[in-house]
Amino acid sequence: MDFYQVPIGFGLALSSNTAAMNRYSHLSEKQKQDILNKAHNVRSEKEMYSLVASLANGTII
Repeated sequence: MDFYQVPIGFGLALSSNTAAMNRYSHLSEKQKQDILNKAHNVRSEKEMYSLVASLANGTII
């Protein structure tokens, strides 16, 4: 995965949520790409933090 594909807002939200970061790091490349595709479609900060929270609690992927 290319670091430059990660949206800045996703990276910031992910870095503030240790559980989400840990879960993301253990995903397959396909699963990571699926999450990044969702992150690219996010239109607000609140929505981005919600996406990351859902990653942390396992409601997505």
